[in-house]
Amino acid sequence: MRSHPVRRALITIGATALVVPFIASTGASASPGDRVALSGTTPSWATPAAVAGAPASSDQVSFTVSLPLRNAAGAEQLAAQVSDPKSASYQSYLTPAQFNTRFAPTDASVARVKSFLSGQGITVTKVADGNRWVSASGTVANVNKAFGTVLKTYSWQGRKLRAPSTAVSVPSSVAPDVAQVTGLDDSALLRKPLSASVPDNGGMPTAHAGKPSATPPPVGECSTYWGQHTQTVPKAYGKTEFPTYICGYSPAQLQGAYGVTDAIRAGQDGRGVTVAIIDAYGSPTMQSDANQYAANFGQPAFKSGQYSETLFQPFNLQDECQGEAAWNGEETLDVEAVHSLAPGAKIHYFGAQNCDTGIDDALNYVVQHHSADIVSNSYGNAGEELPAAEIQLEHSIFVQAAIEGMGMYFSSGDDGDDVTVGDTTKAEADYPASDSMVTAVGGTSLGIDKHNNYQFETGWGIDHDVINYATTPASYSSPVPGPFLYGAGGGTSYVFTQPAYQRGTVPGSLSKKNGKTPMRVVPDVGAIADPYTGFAIGQTVGGEFGLGSIGGTSLACPVFAGIQALASTGRHHSIGFANPLLYSLPSALYRDVTPPKSPIAVTTPTASSLNTFDHDSSLATARGYDNVTGRGSPRGLPFLLAERLL
Repeated sequence: MRSHPVRRALITIGATALVVPFIASTGASASPGDRVALSGTTPSWATPAAVAGAPASSDQVSFTVSLPLRNAAGAEQLAAQVSDPKSASYQSYLTPAQFNTRFAPTDASVARVKSFLSGQGITVTKVADGNRWVSASGTVANVNKAFGTVLKTYSWQGRKLRAPSTAVSVPSSVAPDVAQVTGLDDSALLRKPLSASVPDNGGMPTAHAGKPSATPPPVGECSTYWGQHTQTVPKAYGKTEFPTYICGYSPAQLQGAYGVTDAIRAGQDGRGVTVAIIDAYGSPTMQSDANQYAANFGQPAFKSGQYSETLFQPFNLQDECQGEAAWNGEETLDVEAVHSLAPGAKIHYFGAQNCDTGIDDALNYVVQHHSADIVSNSYGNAGEELPAAEIQLEHSIFVQAAIEGMGMYFSSGDDGDDVTVGDTTKAEADYPASDSMVTAVGGTSLGIDKHNNYQFETGWGIDHDVINYATTPASYSSPVPGPFLYGAGGGTSYVFTQPAYQRGTVPGSLSKKNGKTPMRVVPDVGAIADPYTGFAIGQTVGGEFGLGSIGGTSLACPVFAGIQALASTGRHHSIGFANPLLYSLPSALYRDVTPPKSPIAVTTPTASSLNTFDHDSSLATARGYDNVTGRGSPRGLPFLLAERLL
């Protein structure tokens, strides 16, 4: 999602001594009329000054009532133990049935919640697997009465969004059975795919309009490897020749750069491992596109049974979620990136009904059915300005995934600290990447030479300076390097305290950036994300298959998930929640992404702009851990072997 300003103190109960890194609460507090208020059910953008009206009392509202896990603190403790290589319980995972027997809400609790809702004239539509929540719908009038609030419409960043105007409450008789109520506000509709493309690919940008004075150079070519082609631009950094951006790296190039070519040839190719990919909706040509793409680049197509799909249809909320077309490129990228890095792994694609509660349904389905060993998620919201109710719900799913030995991987974001692009008011990490029970994948700009060898990596952060040919001589529109365009998300959480695995690795200057209490810092690792050093994808659009180039941390996430599939090949147990293992590995197994000794920049084939690397809003690469690339990028075969042996 995007467009969420900072929310302070979403939830207020501290961690236990053992480490419950999420500042968790069931949100119960007494309210008048023998009711119990639920904290975190009103987003901070729902202010009196932003009220734009109210939905009609007869409008239908769909929502969920989530039920608390039994012994939630015990579940947090177990998740930490089974994921920690130093624990005697390491990799002693539970099956979904075992988890539910021990921690899931009871049938009796579900019955009480259903009875309460029905008594308010609200229709129960579904009970989620594992009794995790009850889905329901009712009129605005019935919802207002049932939950002791008034739904209103608010203006927020050019959109009209619904939200409760006061905290949601429930009768004390049912309060022990209710963890939170989600879906009454529209925050989740701001969830977005995290892919990015070159903004001036091919033509002259708007700033070039009008009668030119200077003559642009002849149109050149994009490069298939770093430095293959150059273009002439106004002088910057002491020179006038700069490489053109990458047309889109091939699978073989990424395999070579990340040092996994020999492992794949030797059979450590992800066989026996299943990677789930979750997005909203589903491209109808996903598998055929992936196979055609593989053929174009001399890579193996999917074997029979190697690719599968679960689509939660009918798809809905398309206007609110930017439509299927906006997600189809993301889905195609995710599938082709994982298959390119782990050609032997099974891929199971899950297409949610929408970008709202449909994502939660898909996440819960994957966990309740243990559908995969690794789950790649290339979506998120800008910042942590998600109601605490939604964060609590998703966090509990991630806890269950860890206990089952499933690794959840999330893109760290594409807008840096979110402030420069106007998404938030203060620098913060994005959720769900900031959750302490997921692996957040940050982004890099990657140089690969003509022999498919790793050449360099910087942090993905682009300053974009448009070249103005209306002057003589041509000039830059802003002082070089120009304004921030986009870059990897990262930063310090306001919601999650510092997990044990980050202690001793993350500098205090980052973990205590927001106060005296050390907090979770994002990301954990980094991989290729920069569209200017992007990845080639193949997709059918308008009935025709074509190749293009794309980037974003939604590239970094499936690339790293693919590498983790390689590391999981032949492992007796799945890696599971990877962070405790990733932070325990020696630093020599990572390429430490540090600031370049001299500026690195690219231009376009039309010489329309200069784009300088490693300038990521207020985030910065540094020696050791940093908030752009985490511990760094994986160092090929040594990295794979170290994870495989533990």
